[in-house]
Amino acid sequence: MTDNQKNILPKIWKGSNDENISCSEKIKILNENIIEINQITEDALEDAILMGADPKQVIEVIIKTLEAKKF
Repeated sequence: MTDNQKNILPKIWKGSNDENISCSEKIKILNENIIEINQITEDALEDAILMGADPKQVIEVIIKTLEAKKF
């Protein structure tokens, strides 16, 4: 894991009941998913820049997409 990846991952994962998640396999999967999402967004931003799109707008759309999720 790189230093950048360590910086984006939370120190403690919380469950929906606000208790700490302690299962190491669950933590591993959560961390891997966040790292993968980070890589995908980096790739999308690089593509947007190469195509002449405004990276700020791409970030705004990504954030809106995430915020629109209903749980």
